[in-house]
Amino acid sequence: MPFTFPKDPDIGAQTAVCAACHAAGHGCLVDVRQVRNRRSTKFQIAQQRLLDCAFDTFAPGAIGDPDPTRSFKSYREQSYENLAAAGKIIWGDEFELTSGQKGKVDGDIFEIMVAAALWNVASAWNHLMNTGLWKHPTLDVPMNAVPTPKRKVAIIKMPRGRDTTELLTPAARAEYQAFETSLQSRGMELKLSTPDILGLRIPDPMPDGFEVFTDPITDLTNASQQRLERAVDVVRGTCEGRHFLFAIAVKTSVRSDRLYQALFEANVLKYILGYVLRGPAIRFYAHMESFEGADVLGRYSAASMTSLLTGGTPTRAIDETYQALTPLETAQRILNDLPTYVL
Repeated sequence: MPFTFPKDPDIGAQTAVCAACHAAGHGCLVDVRQVRNRRSTKFQIAQQRLLDCAFDTFAPGAIGDPDPTRSFKSYREQSYENLAAAGKIIWGDEFELTSGQKGKVDGDIFEIMVAAALWNVASAWNHLMNTGLWKHPTLDVPMNAVPTPKRKVAIIKMPRGRDTTELLTPAARAEYQAFETSLQSRGMELKLSTPDILGLRIPDPMPDGFEVFTDPITDLTNASQQRLERAVDVVRGTCEGRHFLFAIAVKTSVRSDRLYQALFEANVLKYILGYVLRGPAIRFYAHMESFEGADVLGRYSAASMTSLLTGGTPTRAIDETYQALTPLETAQRILNDLPTYVL
């Protein structure tokens, strides 16, 4: 269905589409009123289907987007408007959509939009590395980019429950496991954390299947969402410490009691990848839509523990705290950094 429907009093333009979709069992809403122990929730949002429906012809900020300058928030708000209209069409006055229901999926939807925008950064960059040509209509070619096929990248979403060590080659994973086993023998651990998004240097020669990272994400249909979720399986078993470029923690906002999660992840990643696996210094970014509700900039100015231990020039654990407001600006920010990686 279209991202926006014509505005009319009886939402007739949307009625046929939503009624048919619901009848076929593919609707973006689930009626849970008859489920036991659900005292207040009457309807649930089917997140994957919501994105598939609202963004079946374009991805936010990508090639084909009628207005790629829009904010992440505006894309989500329009999709929720479509959702509310669909509920009224199907259930009439019985339907209600609360802020709590939207809150349960809002962060995940934001993360998927960011992941798609950054996947397209890798696609545009890899095309430049392979051909020496820049043809992207909305992103600007980064300064000092030197085309070479050996500097292609993959920017992947790490699904919940997946383990960063899955990406390591057998030899690199054995090194990490030897380190972790030595800690466990003393009743300790320092698990390699799993950030929301990882930026990786594609190994040379390029392993089978990595050609997928040259193709852009042009919509957020179920198929495109699966590409984002399954990218980790393409990369599994191919990386050494030197292949990790950056990690990103993605949040719409963060409560004050959860501020330190990203700091812990950053310090652990930098120690294990830089010291245990002897890779170059990985960069860690926090991409947040809102800084309200906590002293984000203050807390995220904390120094990196590894930089303090070496006795050199201190650096931050979180290299940059960025307010991610639009897909286009967020993508360009990461794109501009890619030529600055020495290795």
